Amino acid sequence: MSPSTLVVGGGLAGLLAARRHLRAGHRVVLLEAGDGLGGAIAERTLLGEGPDALALNAGAEAYSTASGAVDALVAELGLGERTASPREGLGSRIVSAAGVHRAPADSLLGVPGRPLAADVRAVLGTAGALRAALEPLLPARYGARPGATVAETVRRRLGGRVLDRLVAPVVGGVHSADPASLELAAASPQLAGGLAEHGSLVRTARRLGARGRRTSAGTRVRSLIPTMAALPETLGAEILGAGGIVRTGAEVTGADRAEDRWQVRTAGGETLTADRLVLACPPDVAHDLLSEAAPEVAAAIPEAPSAPVRLVALVLDAPELDAFPSGTGALVAPGTPGVRAKALTHASAKWEHVQQSLREALPAAAAPHLVRLSYGRPGEELPDREGIVDLALADASAILGAPLGRAQLRDAAVIDWDRAMRQARPGHRSALEALASLLEGREDLELVGSWRAGTGIDAIVRADRAASDPSTTAH
Repeated sequence: MSPSTLVVGGGLAGLLAARRHLRAGHRVVLLEAGDGLGGAIAERTLLGEGPDALALNAGAEAYSTASGAVDALVAELGLGERTASPREGLGSRIVSAAGVHRAPADSLLGVPGRPLAADVRAVLGTAGALRAALEPLLPARYGARPGATVAETVRRRLGGRVLDRLVAPVVGGVHSADPASLELAAASPQLAGGLAEHGSLVRTARRLGARGRRTSAGTRVRSLIPTMAALPETLGAEILGAGGIVRTGAEVTGADRAEDRWQVRTAGGETLTADRLVLACPPDVAHDLLSEAAPEVAAAIPEAPSAPVRLVALVLDAPELDAFPSGTGALVAPGTPGVRAKALTHASAKWEHVQQSLREALPAAAAPHLVRLSYGRPGEELPDREGIVDLALADASAILGAPLGRAQLRDAAVIDWDRAMRQARPGHRSALEALASLLEGREDLELVGSWRAGTGIDAIVRADRAASDPSTTAH
C-alpha cells in the first residue's frame, strides 16, 4: 500500500506540500481549519456581487519573478496566459519627514546601491548621502555580529537617515516588522551574505541592482488575472483531481505517535492516522501540536510572533489620480507627520487589468481608481474599524497629493490579517538551521511555511522545490 501523508494547513505552503506528496505517489489528506484555501492569498469583491463585481486581492497581490520558481509553477498549472506585469516606468515612492520622493533605484531592503545618486540625496539630504557613501570603507565586521538586527547593522554602517527614511519603510511595509527586532540574515539573506562576502551593504545592493536592470522593472513582479487567488484555487483543484482529499473547517487539536504512525485529532473529535505528517501551520501551532509527540523538535521551533495588519481598499472616482501621482504606490516611514498608513498601493495604476475591471464595474465613472492602504506596525495599535475609511482617505490624500473624500468614494472594504506576517527575531536564522538538523533524515515529519521559507510567494515556492529536489536551495 502506498504511504499516507496528512497535511495540516491549507495555505500556499500546505497546498504545495500536498501536491508534492501526491506526485510522489502518496495518499494525501489536507486539513484546513478555516473556510477556504490559500491563507494570505485571498480575494474579496467590491461594487456588489455577480459577474460585474470587482474582484480584488485581499492579501498578496503579486509574486517576485527573480528566481523564476513561481513562473515555472504558474506554467505547470496552466496559468501562464493569466499572468500580468505592472505598467512600465511608473516606479514607486518613499514617504518620510523629507516629503514624498521617488524610491531610489538599485536598492535592496531600502539599502541604496548608489548613495550619492540624485534620487537618494533627495530623500537623505547631502549629509545623509555622504554618510552612507562611506560605508564601503568600513571593516566588514562592523555592525555584522551573528544575529544582528536590521536596525543595528544599518544604523552602524549607513547612518540613521538610511535606516529611518529608506530601510524602515520597506521593513514596515513589506515585512510588517520593526527593524530593531527583525534579524538581518532572516530579512535579507542576500544583504547578510553580501556583507560577509564583499564587506559592504552598498556594494551588495549595487551588484544585485545592476543584475536586476538586465530585465525591465515591469518584469520583476507579476500577478494573476483577475487576482492571485487563482493560484490556490488551481492548486486545490489539481490536488482533488489527483485523488487527494481536502477538508476545510477541520481544526487539528492534537498529534501523537503510536506504532510508528501519526495520530491526529480534530476539534470535531475525529482521529486520523498517517505515515507522514506535514505541518503547514504557524510556528506556535506547530510547537503546541508537537510538544508531546516530538518535544525536541517542538523546543527547536523559533518564536516568530505575528503582526496584525488592517487593509483598507478604496474605490474612487477621482480624475486627480489619472496622472498616477505616486506611481504604483508608496512606502511610508514610521513617524511621518500626517500619515498613519505604512503603505499604499495604487492598484489601478500598477495593473492595467485592474483598471479595465474598474471601468467595466463602474461604466458611469469618469475616472475610476482602486487604492489600497495598509496599517499595523509592530507595537502600534491598529486604527479602529470605525472611522478607518475616513483615515484612509486622509492618508491617501497626503500620499497622493490630491484631496480625496467621501464625495469621490464609491465603495470600500476593511480587511484584517491577524496571523499572516511573522517576525524573524534575532537568532531566527541559527534556530532554523538547528531545526533543519533535527528534521534531517526524518521521513515522517515535515514543517513548512513562511516562517521557515521567508516572506513572499517566491520564497515559499522555492522552499517547496528544494524539498522536492535537495540539490536545489531555497535561498
